[in-house]
Amino acid sequence: MAAYRLAIAFAIAQVGLAQNGPTTVLKYKEWNSIGCQGDSTSARALKHLVAVASPNVTVESCLDSCAAGGYILGGVEFGDECYCGNALLYAYGASQACDKLCSGNASEFCGGPKALNLYQFADTPFTTGPASLVFEYKRWQWWGCMDELFPLGPRLLPHGPLAPIPGEQMTVERCLDGCEAAGYNAAGLEAGQECYCDFVEKGGPGAQPLGWESTNNFECADPCLANATEICGGLVPHSSATTEGRLTAYLTCDYFDRC
Repeated sequence: MAAYRLAIAFAIAQVGLAQNGPTTVLKYKEWNSIGCQGDSTSARALKHLVAVASPNVTVESCLDSCAAGGYILGGVEFGDECYCGNALLYAYGASQACDKLCSGNASEFCGGPKALNLYQFADTPFTTGPASLVFEYKRWQWWGCMDELFPLGPRLLPHGPLAPIPGEQMTVERCLDGCEAAGYNAAGLEAGQECYCDFVEKGGPGAQPLGWESTNNFECADPCLANATEICGGLVPHSSATTEGRLTAYLTCDYFDRC
């Protein structure tokens, strides 16, 4: 008899689902829906992958994971993927493709192919790409996009700020302030979330620091994780197994005799 009642209850639930259909979760705890946003498999709008091809993804489980990680944005994609971040790194625009059911709850939508059901925590402000170069900041001036030797050689700038900057808090300004506070006159940002420093000797007028090798500026195109409107270096493929870093490099004005 108990099994029969369970079967009846399940059938009623399925009928209700068929009649009402799946829905987009608009609010959960302090999270609010900000729509269906486009995404890309080659450059994700949200940096951090929490779950992929999971049979248990729901909007609620994803947002709980993002909240636990301290992120202010969360998104579900392709029915079984969960992403988090503190900035919308790329502005792909609105999408109409959020039509896949959540793998863990068939009454909810969990994004779609290259489409995120995107959520914001408690109306916390966030930045949205595209990113552009910061050319000047206080005593610092942009020098160019530099090849990073690591891991094939020593780092171009081997030091860092005295107080390490978490990747999720990385901006150009925080990196440059940190390097200056540590007494360095050179700084570089890499991969959207890394900050490096060093002291370099002056060359002749306009001379490039020893060991610095310029590359195409378009190879420095990664948005900073805490400010998607700023460029924080980049990464480019080196082989099937490795990548090479690119540094958005800065020098203080005394290097240029312009202070």
